[in-house]
Parts: sequence; structure tokens; C-alpha cells
Amino acid sequence: MNPNRLTEGSTPLAYLDWVQRGSTEDWRRLYQLCKDPAVAKAVAAVRPLRDPDLLPSAQLWKFLLEDPHPELNLNIDLRPEQRAIGV
Repeated sequence: MNPNRLTEGSTPLAYLDWVQRGSTEDWRRLYQLCKDPAVAKAVAAVRPLRDPDLLPSAQLWKFLLEDPHPELNLNIDLRPEQRAIGV
């Protein structure tokens, strides 16, 4: 089953799902895709939507996105105290 609603490609929300709940294989696939600066920007753009309880994976992906692409100036902000959490 393809959990991605867009069957012709992946969406930024699918990337976010892979970051938060993906398998090791999903992470490997996403890391390869993130070598493309456009994909890295898309993943960085959905990072504020992450689950606040999954901060460790967000910290890892911050490094995985910013380190190979310093020219993109992604500046991913992970400070949880500045996030409005609603229930």
C-alpha cells in the first residue's frame, strides 16, 4: 500500500511522515532525496509541523538538512518553548 496520497510522487507532508514515523528504509530514501536542494527546502519547510514529542528525530534531521546545504540558509528552528501546542 502506498500511504502517499499523491501517487505520482512524494509530497512535503509525506516527507514529514517519513521523518516522524518512517522506517530505516524510509529515512535512507529521504536522505537520498534531500541531496536535491528543492527536496531539502520542502522538508525544512514542513519541520514546524512536527510532533513536539519527537524532538530527537527533528534534531537529527536538522543536521541532515543543514549540513550538506549550507548555501540554502535553512536555519531550522527547533526551540520547543517557542511552539504553540494546541489540543
